[in-house]
Amino acid sequence: SFRDSAMFAQVFAQALALAAAGYLPPDARIAASRPCSALPRAGAIFASETREAGGQGPGAFLQRGLPKNQQPVREVQNLRREFLFDWPMDDGYNDKLKGLYGATMLVVSLPIAFDTYRVLPAQLPELLAAAHTGTAAFMVVAVLRLRLGWGFVQKRLKERVSYYEQNQRGFLAKKDDEAVLRDRLIEKSEVAPALRRIDRSLLPLLASLLVSTAALEISDVPVLRTLSGDSATRYTSQLRGDDEFAAAEQAKARQRMGGGAGEQENVKPLYCDSRYYKILAGGNSQGGVGCN
Repeated sequence: SFRDSAMFAQVFAQALALAAAGYLPPDARIAASRPCSALPRAGAIFASETREAGGQGPGAFLQRGLPKNQQPVREVQNLRREFLFDWPMDDGYNDKLKGLYGATMLVVSLPIAFDTYRVLPAQLPELLAAAHTGTAAFMVVAVLRLRLGWGFVQKRLKERVSYYEQNQRGFLAKKDDEAVLRDRLIEKSEVAPALRRIDRSLLPLLASLLVSTAALEISDVPVLRTLSGDSATRYTSQLRGDDEFAAAEQAKARQRMGGGAGEQENVKPLYCDSRYYKILAGGNSQGGVGCN
């Protein structure tokens, strides 16, 4: 009957439990006798609890055999903490460069350039060109520093054999397959995009620096350059023997003083701004002819 079948199944299950308990180790028997709610739960596994390469503890993503501070991954992290080096990591890099350019232009370059090109608005193009030349030179140096830093970590990530120093000696450690794949992923996802942004900003800066420098060289606005030795002797001889050259230098002096062709009362020779040339010209108690 149905009642007999149910009783037989219950007795058979108890017999199997007793037989199994006889073969279980003592600890397992105790655990099996506990209810499920009394058993301890397994803790959650976090990234900080993973095993370190070659040992226990945090740092499962580090390369085996290398000190922590010389790991390529750590070098990338340390580079991002440096000033300016975190700029190429996002699309706001160009805006940050523009802000640095504007601050350098207003605070440093324009005041220095204004000391040479003071006649405004006649010398405004030269003033802006000179200020841009100084600012662009500074920007090129800053971007080149970014390029060298990120290029170094890219080289470290691409290498299959890492160089490191320990105990005042140099060693080489070969990367395992996991380290190679991890470094390639970091290089492609973080370092390569940063280098592309740096390269795209470096080329326009170099081009603008060359253009502004060439524009200043061909400009007719006089800029007093200190000459010495044979160059000074040739310049003086040319002033004495070449009337056209002397007239051109006189016109430059008028332009610098802000006077026209008919306003010559306050025009002084160009060498009056240089102590060396005033002594060389002589006269007026060695103060230079026409300078007093």
